[in-house]
Amino acid sequence: MTEAPRRAGGRRTRLYALTDGRTTAPPASLTMDTTVTAAVSADAYDGLPSEWQAVLSLCVPPNGLAVAEIAARMHMRLTPTILLLGELEDRGLVRHRSPLEETETTNVNLLMRIRDNLARI
Repeated sequence: MTEAPRRAGGRRTRLYALTDGRTTAPPASLTMDTTVTAAVSADAYDGLPSEWQAVLSLCVPPNGLAVAEIAARMHMRLTPTILLLGELEDRGLVRHRSPLEETETTNVNLLMRIRDNLARI
């Protein structure tokens, strides 16, 4: 059974309501280390479901967040998060970029910054 995000009153929003009925992963494969960035400004959030607004507010450009971190902060499992992000991408609300290339992961300074940022969470 997949979990959906909790609302303030403790009730969960059904996943199909958040993904507009989507049950399959998006065509562009998102992995847990794919970085997602909001493609619209905060003033365009009006009228969107509160969970969508929460995801967009987490993915502030230019850096955005990794899919796994979005899932953790939204208190959702990875697969439902990927479905939700796929819906947001189809609507042009988010963009994503692939994880770091192998040459970028050998940069010791970058790895230390990642470690430090994770320690702050």
